[in-house]
Amino acid sequence: MPEPEAQAWSIERRSTDHANTRFVALGRRWLIPQENSLGQHTFSGWEPYRASSRVAWAAMKTALRWPGARRLPPCCQTTFEWLSELDWRALGWHQPSPPYPLVYLGTPGAKRKAVVHLIDRDSKRCELIVKVPLTEAAKEAIAAEAETLIELQSEGFVDAPRLVVFDPANSIASQSVVPGRRCGLQFNREVAELLQRLLRRGETITLRETAAWLPRAAGATNKEDSDLPARALEQLDDATELPAARVHGDFAPWNIKLHEGSAALVDWEEYRPRGLPLHDAYHFVHLTRYLFGRRPRPCWQDLRFRYSMPLSSAIRWKLELAYLLHASAKELARSDRQHATFLLKTLCLTMAAQP
Repeated sequence: MPEPEAQAWSIERRSTDHANTRFVALGRRWLIPQENSLGQHTFSGWEPYRASSRVAWAAMKTALRWPGARRLPPCCQTTFEWLSELDWRALGWHQPSPPYPLVYLGTPGAKRKAVVHLIDRDSKRCELIVKVPLTEAAKEAIAAEAETLIELQSEGFVDAPRLVVFDPANSIASQSVVPGRRCGLQFNREVAELLQRLLRRGETITLRETAAWLPRAAGATNKEDSDLPARALEQLDDATELPAARVHGDFAPWNIKLHEGSAALVDWEEYRPRGLPLHDAYHFVHLTRYLFGRRPRPCWQDLRFRYSMPLSSAIRWKLELAYLLHASAKELARSDRQHATFLLKTLCLTMAAQP
C-alpha cells in the first residue's frame, strides 16, 4: 500500500517544447511540477491511511507552498526522461493548454509503473490518467488492464475507468478519471453495493468447478500443517450452484473510489471475468488486516455482506477457504513469504472454525 515518506526533492526534465520543467517530489512517489500551485482538487482523492503518514503528508504539501521549495537542488535528472517523450495530444488530451503532468511512481517491484495525472492548468482538476510501464512485466499488466476496460465497457459495466487510448507498441494507456475520494478501511454500504454490481446476472458457478484450477501446493506454516492445503481443497468438492461474479483481483480500499453515495473501481490489472462470489470481499478484509498489523483470523462469521442469492454459513466458510488457498499461492509466487504465511495461518484458523 502506498505511503509517502517525509522528504522532498526536485528533478528537472526537458519537455517536448524544449522548455525546462522543474519537479518537486513528495516522498519517494509523487513528482509535481514546481510551478503548479497545488490547487485544492489536485490531491483531493488521495490521502494516506495511517495517522502518522497523514501528518507527514499534510506537512509536505504545506512545505511545497513555501517559496524556498523552488530553490531545492535538482537530482535524478535522467531517471524520468520518458516523461519528456510522451505526446499528451496523442494520448487523448484535448484541452487548449498543455497539462501539468503530476506523476505517481508505483511500488517497486516486477510490475512497477508510473501513473501520470494530467492536470488542467485552469481548474487544477485531473482530466486524464496515463499509465507508463517501468518494467517488462508492467507492460503486460497495463495491456491486460486495457483489454479488461474494453470488455467491461462492451458489457455496459460503468463502475470502472473508460479506456481512452492504448499504444500497444509501448504498452502505454490513457483512461478516464474516476471521480471521488478513496474508500476507508471499513466494509461499508457502498462497497457492498459495488460487489452486488460485479455479479454476472443469471450466471452460476460451483466450488467444485473452481477447485480444479486452485493451487494444490500452496505451502504451509510448519511441518504439522504440511497437508493443510490438501485438506482445505477437499472441502471445496461442492456442486452447489452459486452466483458467478466478475473478480477485480485487487479489491482494496485504495482501488475503490466513493462519489455521491456510490463506489467504483480502478486498477483492473488482476481481473478475472468469472469467479466465485465473496472472493473480492475476503480480499478486502484479509489484505487490510495484514497491512495494518492485525492478527490473522477467519472472517466468514462476521462478514455481514449478503448477496441477493442467500449463502449459507457452510458456503461462506468454504468460499473463505477458496480465497485463502488462491491468495497464499499467489503471494508465494511473488516471493512474499511474510504475506503468504499470514494467509496460511488464517487458513489454518479458518479450517478449525468449521461450522
